[in-house]
Amino acid sequence: MTRARTTNVLEMAEDITQALATVRDALPESERSGDAMATLETFTAVALRLIAKSNPSKVRDIARLVEIQTHIQPFAPEKA
Repeated sequence: MTRARTTNVLEMAEDITQALATVRDALPESERSGDAMATLETFTAVALRLIAKSNPSKVRDIARLVEIQTHIQPFAPEKA
């Protein structure tokens, strides 16, 4: 793994960790250590490991696809 790739993943991990802390802090105290938060943290940890082991161009392609889907989603018909 190149240094630039490692740095980008580390920066991404720091950003995501801060975002998760923001979400956790916004929750009521009784829900901060619940199953939903634990599931989100576990999913995020798995995703970061997969990103670190993946081809950077594939990660960029998927990130673009997800971004496009978030713009289209409000207008997409619901599946039956």
